[in-house]
Amino acid sequence: MRIREIMSKPAVVVPPELPVKEAIAKLDATGFTCLPVVGGEGRLVGVVGEAELLAGRFPPDPNVPIFDRAPDVPGATVGDVMVRDVLVTNPREGVADLLTVLRAAHVRSVPVVDDGIVVGVVTYRDLLRALARDDASIEADVRRKLDIYGGVGRWRAEVRGGEVTIFDDHSDPVARSGAIRVAESVLGVSRCRVVDTAESADSASPR
Repeated sequence: MRIREIMSKPAVVVPPELPVKEAIAKLDATGFTCLPVVGGEGRLVGVVGEAELLAGRFPPDPNVPIFDRAPDVPGATVGDVMVRDVLVTNPREGVADLLTVLRAAHVRSVPVVDDGIVVGVVTYRDLLRALARDDASIEADVRRKLDIYGGVGRWRAEVRGGEVTIFDDHSDPVARSGAIRVAESVLGVSRCRVVDTAESADSASPR
């Protein structure tokens, strides 16, 4: 499964000259936790998130004497407060690899960039949406792709809880490997295995 299949697109982006107040409103309206900042020709120049937009925007503790308050002049535009060192991904990256990166970096979303241009955003919500597909829809897509790959009726597939079991009458390891890759490309599949049809029937028979 690739990033291009699950990312949110088109990306909601902001220019660096946008006032922070307007960026706050856009972030609130879209429900994202951060927004890509793009310059000329849609090229990524940074990201701006909740922390950057909120810093210094609230009045200080009223119990602190006026003369004891530290001067705090927050930036006026997105360009003033954005993060320039940005973690990105590309549309061809595998979803499993990205999840590992997200967890290690402690970020909840990243821009999807293709040749320097922002083409989407991927978030934990996008990952959840992919796995939330119902088994019947996943199974129909798996069977359709397997029929295209190996011919109609070559394999039988069942899906339970997002896990695919492919039943095979043959023992060709290359074909089985290909079938697993085909099944795993379907949105919502969490893992896949191939079993011998005869062995499956034997295990289901009463003893």
